[in-house]
Amino acid sequence: MPFAGGREPVETGGPPVPPVAVLTEIRVASHEGFDRVVFEFRDNMPGYRIEYVEPPITTDAAGLPVEIEGNAYLKVRFTVAQAHDDAGNPTISERDLKPGLPSVMEVEMTGDFEGYVTWVLGLRQEADFRVSTLTGPNRVVVDIAQP
Repeated sequence: MPFAGGREPVETGGPPVPPVAVLTEIRVASHEGFDRVVFEFRDNMPGYRIEYVEPPITTDAAGLPVEIEGNAYLKVRFTVAQAHDDAGNPTISERDLKPGLPSVMEVEMTGDFEGYVTWVLGLRQEADFRVSTLTGPNRVVVDIAQP
């Protein structure tokens, strides 16, 4: 079955807050025909904007350059969200994954600042992608077609 997706930005607004969506886990896996990145949240489902971006890749708050493996970059930005608890401690330990999958080479968090959590997916090449959401627990799923 051919991969059903596209390359245009995908965006949706989040629910009214509070509570803020808290990122608790990220998973990356390869499936037949596509790679999947899953972002899991507690307390709420965030809004998001997912789009291809050109380098340089920078951090949200300081604008510092970030080196991410890949030849194409898919930016995943969540709002209203955070990847830390009320004391400022990170809610996820893995903030830079290098799974070396057919499409996804690296997944790195580039921001957790003022209600935005940003990740950049370094891909082998630009490819079609699709976005879906699941509940119980709340998850935003990004599938990227394999070359």
